[in-house]
Amino acid sequence: MPRLERQYRDLSLPVDAFTFTVNLPEVGTRLDLLLRAHFPWRSREHFQKMIDRGEVTVNGAVRKASLRLEKGDEVRVRIPVAPDAPAKESGEGLVVLFEDDALVAIDKAAGVVAHPVGKIRHGTLINRLHARYRRTGPDADGPDVVPRLAHRLDRDTSGVLLVVKDRKLDAVVTNAFYRRQVQKTYFAIVEGVPAAADGFVDAPLGPSDDGETKMEMAVRPDGYPSRTRWRVVEAFRRHALLEVEPLTGRTHQIRVHLAHLGFPIVCDHLYGDPRPLRRSDLAPHLSDADDAVVLQRLALHAHRLELAHPVTKAGLRIESPLPPDLATALEALRALSAAGGAAAAAGPRVPRAGVRVP
Repeated sequence: MPRLERQYRDLSLPVDAFTFTVNLPEVGTRLDLLLRAHFPWRSREHFQKMIDRGEVTVNGAVRKASLRLEKGDEVRVRIPVAPDAPAKESGEGLVVLFEDDALVAIDKAAGVVAHPVGKIRHGTLINRLHARYRRTGPDADGPDVVPRLAHRLDRDTSGVLLVVKDRKLDAVVTNAFYRRQVQKTYFAIVEGVPAAADGFVDAPLGPSDDGETKMEMAVRPDGYPSRTRWRVVEAFRRHALLEVEPLTGRTHQIRVHLAHLGFPIVCDHLYGDPRPLRRSDLAPHLSDADDAVVLQRLALHAHRLELAHPVTKAGLRIESPLPPDLATALEALRALSAAGGAAAAAGPRVPRAGVRVP
């Protein structure tokens, strides 16, 4: 079926099944192995049990795990609805930075998952977007808009996330990201203070051989070309605020490259110290009574996106202000650095006014 005629599931409603159609590269694959490929967080044995219980059908019929699939076969996997799943997702609470008929830019909060994955099936950003824009069923009161994430942000990363509202523009926006025609700028609070005011990382990235998760990446000579530009915005006694621009779009690129330089992002559970940042980390002389947690999430914020609008072709610049938790962490860094000695100035201090800094 042509892409523009395809029907998309309304993710504002509970998902009780997942259906996909077998394509050419998958023809001849065993049913249990193909399920494992589509849902890698589940084991082959898990799917064999589901098949035995009749929870998987092919073209509407229960089949054996050893079935060799053919092109066009429709596979349906029943998914138990979680007890805490709402009858309908809520679109409330979305912070919109920009919107027109083609695009909407959301100010994503840290801790929000972008898309259902694994056991997380509701409450994600795309669920909320569907609740805001989808109009399905006989009582629909307007046009059905299918929002699509133009890119991804890690769960613990906050900031600008671009969403395409007009499916005819999917390919245009995707192509802009693929061709590096979208400029992305991040703020990161890192451990340590770089000696230089700015720099450039050109280090190939690929899957980590000894990573804790399948998503974990590492610098490796046989990896994909990966380049990142950075500059010091503000330096403290033991930390620094960096402005970072990824020039390629690899998984965890900023996190891996900064750790590779010896300046991991604060509270990075994969590539740095996962422990919360405390006042005593900034000023070891503090008493236990004066100690407190300053920050307990990844100190990475997607501050700005710049691209040509897919319809008007005019330049579009979307910015997200630094969120309160990172702003508070920076104030603590300034105060405790000043109390323990003047902070080193490694470049111009960012003005307090505007959205660039708290």
